[in-house]
Amino acid sequence: MNTKERVTAAIKAILMITGIALLCYDSIFAALLLSPYIFLYMKRKTEQLKEDRKWELNLQFGEMIKSLSAVLESGYSVENAVTEAFNDLKLTHDENSMIMKELKIIISSLKSNVPIEAAFEEFAERSGIEDIRSFSDVFSTAKRTGGNIISIIRSTAAVIRTRTELKRELKTMIASKKYESDIMRLIPFAILLYLRVFSPDMVGALYGNMFGIIFMTVILAVYVVLGMTADRIIRIDY
Repeated sequence: MNTKERVTAAIKAILMITGIALLCYDSIFAALLLSPYIFLYMKRKTEQLKEDRKWELNLQFGEMIKSLSAVLESGYSVENAVTEAFNDLKLTHDENSMIMKELKIIISSLKSNVPIEAAFEEFAERSGIEDIRSFSDVFSTAKRTGGNIISIIRSTAAVIRTRTELKRELKTMIASKKYESDIMRLIPFAILLYLRVFSPDMVGALYGNMFGIIFMTVILAVYVVLGMTADRIIRIDY
């Protein structure tokens, strides 16, 4: 995360634990007890942001492979085709987009006499995306064995497009479940807030004593574990 994203996430986490401290413990000082959750929340937001960016880069990589395949069929060498693909993608992508930044790095590596297959391997390592790693492995093998690069890239592009469409459909299916999960996470706090406002006597015994503190702490711990489990269930690896 950049500085702005980190500050925003930290403020959200602080507001969240302050609200929970007041709602569950009826004490602002309980926020100190919950303060470790700030780091857990920051880590979770970082993972979410990383997954979102990997998905975006995966989509952009598919477009890059398609463009690279078209340029190679026009008779360019692989090294020159990367530059032409970069120029082609400039028409539809901002130069600060992830794929454009990666292509700049690859082109810079080629100008420094780094082999094209090594440049793609470094790209795969930086991205951590399975499709890019698979492409890099296939491309390196083809370069070593003298395979038909154009045919390999064309078939690889088709496979990546198919995988991307499947992942897109899966994300669409999971999106509704994720929304339901987010709503369900709010329900316990909504019920507790309702009881505190309209039936304070029902929950009054949980505040101001050791039993209530222990009970609320155990419930919150179980809540966090269940939330992390739900995140893992609906997570898609790229």
